[in-house]
Amino acid sequence: MIQNYLRIAVRNLWRNKVFSSINIVGLAVGLASCLLLFMYITHELSYDDFQQKADRIVRVTMEYSMEGKVAKIPQTGTKVVKEFGRQFPEIESGVRLINRDGVVNTGDRQFSEKRIVFADSAFFTLFSFPLLKGNAQTALAAPNLVVLSESTARKYFGDENPVGKTIRINTGGSFRDYAVTGVVKDSPANSQIKYDLLTSFLTLPAAKNEEWFSSNYATYLLLRKPEAMTPLQAKIPGFMKTQFGKEEMSAGGYLTYNLEPLRRVHLYSQVEGSFEPNGDLTYIYIFGSIALLILLIACVNYVNLATSRAVERAQEVGVRKVMGAMRGQLFGQFIGESVIVTSIALVLALLLAALALPVFNDLSDRQFSVSSWFEPRNLLLLVGIGLVVSLIAGSYPALVLTRFEPVRVLKGHLKTAGAGQFRRALIVFQFAITAFLIISTLLVRNQLAFVQQKKLGYSKDHVLMLPVDKQVNEKIAAIKSEFRQNADVQHVSLASDSPVFVEGGYGMRSANMAADQRKMVAGLTIDEDYVPTMGLQLIAGSNLNAADMDRISRTDNDSLTRSRFILNEAAVKELGWTPQQAIGQWLDMNGRLGEIKGVVADFHFASMKQKIGPLVLFPQNGGEILLVKLSGSQLPNTLRFLESKWRTLIPDRPFSYEFMDEEFSKLYAAETRTGLIFSIFSFLSIFLACLGLFGLSAYTTAQRTKEIGVRKVLGASVFSIVGLLSKDFLKLVLIALLVASPLAWYAMSQWLNDFAYKINIEWWVFAMAGLLAVGIAFVTVSFQSIKAALMNPVKSLRSE
Repeated sequence: MIQNYLRIAVRNLWRNKVFSSINIVGLAVGLASCLLLFMYITHELSYDDFQQKADRIVRVTMEYSMEGKVAKIPQTGTKVVKEFGRQFPEIESGVRLINRDGVVNTGDRQFSEKRIVFADSAFFTLFSFPLLKGNAQTALAAPNLVVLSESTARKYFGDENPVGKTIRINTGGSFRDYAVTGVVKDSPANSQIKYDLLTSFLTLPAAKNEEWFSSNYATYLLLRKPEAMTPLQAKIPGFMKTQFGKEEMSAGGYLTYNLEPLRRVHLYSQVEGSFEPNGDLTYIYIFGSIALLILLIACVNYVNLATSRAVERAQEVGVRKVMGAMRGQLFGQFIGESVIVTSIALVLALLLAALALPVFNDLSDRQFSVSSWFEPRNLLLLVGIGLVVSLIAGSYPALVLTRFEPVRVLKGHLKTAGAGQFRRALIVFQFAITAFLIISTLLVRNQLAFVQQKKLGYSKDHVLMLPVDKQVNEKIAAIKSEFRQNADVQHVSLASDSPVFVEGGYGMRSANMAADQRKMVAGLTIDEDYVPTMGLQLIAGSNLNAADMDRISRTDNDSLTRSRFILNEAAVKELGWTPQQAIGQWLDMNGRLGEIKGVVADFHFASMKQKIGPLVLFPQNGGEILLVKLSGSQLPNTLRFLESKWRTLIPDRPFSYEFMDEEFSKLYAAETRTGLIFSIFSFLSIFLACLGLFGLSAYTTAQRTKEIGVRKVLGASVFSIVGLLSKDFLKLVLIALLVASPLAWYAMSQWLNDFAYKINIEWWVFAMAGLLAVGIAFVTVSFQSIKAALMNPVKSLRSE
């Protein structure tokens, strides 16, 4: 019997090649979309699951307040691990980590590395990063020791055993010899801690001091029991109050620490990531919803086409029932047909997903592989998805077809009005999803365009950023002089950071504030060339000059403490002055005393998700980044010129650079990915909806062949016939727009609320989405309508 049902199903699919192809292609595209998006979602949800002690590991974040303003940062001082370990029995051990860029020399080869992580010796006790060579207890237990990742060891030493060898590392000061003590497996892609080299924390001067402030270090604690986190968290605020006197914490100021379960850091933390940007749970919901909606559109196509063909299959059902077939047997047959279609579609979906995987990897900034699909867990998931889709797509058509009464069917009495209403509802559902995605895509792209085009208050175009170290700082005058010999080089500046994202936090106090008062402010160390290099607009006072830079280097009388400051408008307003009133005012910045020399117009020194806050620029001899402003007229030649000068002046450091606009783009990487994903899957939803509409209109047109012939004989024009066949479908599309528009408005309003600077949701976006949806639907339907309207009525009437 099963063999007979299978034969009938295959024959039926083969007999209706067009409709079968539409169903298979539609389901394949929907399943491929789901497969790719679910791969990304499961990856994000699996962050740090491989850590065997994850239920006992917590990340420590710092929270502090000044003048009623609260800040939360992912770094802590060096004292947290040591002092908490002494004071709280709930803690078994802890690790301090800091990531630094650096240069590595191995023999006569030189490498620029961005993931050199300094770690305490307990690193391998807390975390489950497999040590392939070396002793986990001693690998980081002394200064000047390094453990290489597997890929880094291969890059430096090939197939040789690197343990016992020496490499030279410079992470901003000078080159130092490090003994290789081990090789660790590469950090997994779903780990919040990423490394290429693990060096001993004891190498750092900071390891000799215990400080609450100077918060530069990621801190992780291993608790004795998973349930210890809540009581430990309750103890910390009270304990921290005992660590400072009234003169240190007053006017409502405080310092405390918060604990975050390791597995929840990536998606749930409200504090930025320590080693890489956090994920966003909102986008997981968005991508998951898109995947399901795309799959639902494909399933709706199947249901629509299957139920629309109910009349053709009614007699088959009637004959089978007369011959003794039970309703359950008929239901099983139609579900079996759905399983066959879904199985073929699933195989095709795997092929489509494999072909699209390289593009999807670029889009998601991940490295997924086809091999992961064939792991037992994922295979079961694929089979499960196939069965669920088979039931969703096949159940309703099967119920409709098996419900027919054989006597009425064989007499030709068949009412399908209810099924027709259901099909129309499904068309509305499909195009509501499509309209929702079109509107969302337009708004996301408009917001990203707004971010890219908004005046930032500084110039990010054609600005090179080069990481520097002590050697570069010592030769900065010569570097500036040599670089400026090229006419394409406009300005060169040394600073602690670029203006794209300023991280330094300080306390600011003016002369009219109490001695124990501080206002929270972002701070950036600069030289006299920073303002012109970045194109900042001075609105009061003047820029720093060489004398200001020289002043902070002198040690005679009080020159060391007499600094000069440049404030932005927000900082001046915070202090209660106008820009003109601020000039010459006295200021204390974390012990740096001096006067305000200039005020610059506000500029965006963080993501546009945040309001522009107070910022102080102050001089310092030395920095961490070299900024080179170019005209851009001879870019390739200029880069070669700069590299040759660099190699001459700084032979021990590679000429490694990044353009500032690239750094700016990284701030909105998640939003850019979202915009691209919306665009791609909006197109897919349109494709699937049109595919179903094409099939349905083709079937409807075929059913009305005789009517069209009669109308043409009576003088109906091609235009009127096209309008007759199209208007019912277009009405449904318009209803779908009315349903989708308020939903899209609400969803995108919520998304835009994350931005302090955002676009307004304009009416024309909905109008454009409506025109697109109606236009696409009309083109899809009119193709069949025009074909039917142009048929010779004699042939159509004769065929009837």
